[in-house]
Order: sequence, then C-alpha cells, then structure tokens
Amino acid sequence: MMKIITVYLFILQAVIISYLYTDAFASDSIQGGDSGAETTTDKPKIVFEEQIYNFGKIFIGEIVEYGFKFKNEGQGELIVSNVKSSCGCTAALVSKSHLRKGETGEVKVKFNPGRYVGKVSKTVMVNSNDPKDSSLKLTIAGEVIEEVSVNPKRINFGIIRKGDSCTRNIEVKTIPELKIEVKKVESPNPYVSIKEEKGDDRSTHRFQITIDKYDYVGKFNGIIFVYTSSGKQERVDVPFSGEIVGDITFYPEMVSFGKVTKDRNTDRTVIINFVNKAVKIEKIEVDPKVINYTVTEITPTSKKIQVTVEKNSFIGEIAGSLTIYTNSAIQPVIHIPLNGEIKG
Repeated sequence: MMKIITVYLFILQAVIISYLYTDAFASDSIQGGDSGAETTTDKPKIVFEEQIYNFGKIFIGEIVEYGFKFKNEGQGELIVSNVKSSCGCTAALVSKSHLRKGETGEVKVKFNPGRYVGKVSKTVMVNSNDPKDSSLKLTIAGEVIEEVSVNPKRINFGIIRKGDSCTRNIEVKTIPELKIEVKKVESPNPYVSIKEEKGDDRSTHRFQITIDKYDYVGKFNGIIFVYTSSGKQERVDVPFSGEIVGDITFYPEMVSFGKVTKDRNTDRTVIINFVNKAVKIEKIEVDPKVINYTVTEITPTSKKIQVTVEKNSFIGEIAGSLTIYTNSAIQPVIHIPLNGEIKG
C-alpha cells in the first residue's frame, strides 16, 4: 500500500513541475513578442513634403534659396546625420538634426550659379537613421539665363603666320525689354583692334576683333572686355587665344627624358614642320655631347629628329638643349631645352 501511495505522489509531483515550467515558458514567449512589437513601432520615419524644386528661370548672378520641409512620422527619434550637396555651387543646412515623433524640420538649400548659363540640376543627399530611407535625394533645378550674352564665348584665332592679321567676329545680345546699353568693348592687348558693325537692332551688337603685327612667334592669349549698363553683368569677359608661327613649327617645345637608368638607351622625338617650303635645316647641335640625334624625313615639309641618350654614357642630371640652325630670316635659330636624370 505504501508503495502505491509513493508512486502516486511521484506522478503528482512530476505533473506539477511540468505545468509550472510550461507556464513560465509561455510567459517569456509573450514578453518577447511584446518587445519585438515595441522595436518595430519605435522606428523613425523621415517624410519630405517634396523632393524636387524647380526655380524656373533666373538671371546669371542671382542666388536661389529654398527650404525642403520634412517631418518625423515615425515613433522613434529621427537623427539627420548629415546633408551633402553635389557641388560647391550648392550649399545645404538642416534646421535641426534630432526630431521626436511629429516634429518638423527644414533642409535649406542655396544655389549660386556663378558664371554658369543654361539648364541646371543639382542634388543634395540627406542621410538619417530612418531604416527604410537612410539616404534621400533632394533636387533643385531650373535655367540660368543672361541679360547680356556673347557669342562665341571664347575666340580661337587658330594659327597665324607672323606678319599676317586675323579677324574674328563676336555678337553681343541683350534682352530688349531691359534696354541695356553696350558702353564699350576693349582689350588691354596692344595687338588687338576692335571695330563695331552698326545695325538697326539695338539689342544686337556685332564687333570685328582683329589681331595684327605680333612681333614674336609662339602661343598667345588675352581677354576682350564687354562693358554694359546691366546691373548683373556690368562686364562680360571674352577670352581669346591663338598661335603665331614663323617659317617653322616644332613639337614638343621641351624634351624631357624623365628619370632613366644608365643601362638602356632612351629616345625622344621632335617633329619639325616647314610652313615655308624654301626653309632648310643647315645645322643641328646638341648639348651635352653625350646625347646623339638622327634626322629622318616624314614628308617633303616635315622631319623627325630622334634624340637619344646612349646607355652607359654618364650618370647625373641632363640640362642642355637641342639647337637647330636654319636659313629662315624669321627663325634662324631654334632652341629646344633638354632635361632629365640618368641614374646608376
């Protein structure tokens, strides 16, 4: 009898322990489920009223400012870590970086077009702790127009023979309704002359730009200044460039061997073009003497000079020149600098 009672007591004890364990496990599962639900609802959510702003048309020199408004529509705290613009012409600042549920903020964007003209689109990236939209793009777009426009915006005179002149035309246009006056057009370059072509249209002005009597051979550049009564474009700069050539052109203007080792030959090439077919090369000299050269004909009006540093010739810096003597009255002597370094 005692054995039967003992067995029953053992079974009853096992049932009670099992019940208590199951109840505790269920309680932990429910609490764990509640914790997960709280994590989901505590997330922040950044929402902008708009992400694209078109400012339409502005005149060059005008600055655009616009505020992109946003709100934290999530439950957790929204943290805006940074805002980054696509270029230096666009600046962006956020009004506040920490926003609680329901709070609003603003990303203020400032666009300065500088000298840019035409259609433009700039972006600002907003980075936050929103798990779904951690990086959002804001866009500011529109068109920058000119009160005063010059065409072409840059003058290329190209290649001009020494003693010859070259003329290029520019057109200056203004907006008729603004009644802008073109006061004067000039250049500080003494070799440039400017002549206006008179017309009936007061909003369009045409000028002849002539370059003449350059007394040296080589590349040149400068600026044409267009002065107007515009409040935004009182002066418009028109750069120009070109090259005066004599009887001979050559490339490159300087020969660099770089840094080379003494155990190998190092070659460089100079191309000579004869603009005047009557001109001939009379003599070539190279300094230092350890540098050799060979001349080969490419066409009847061009030659190739191969300049060579022979291996094991010397160690040290190269500082010399390739001197070409010709029968040209304009370019009797051409000096081409040589440089480099021979290492052991």
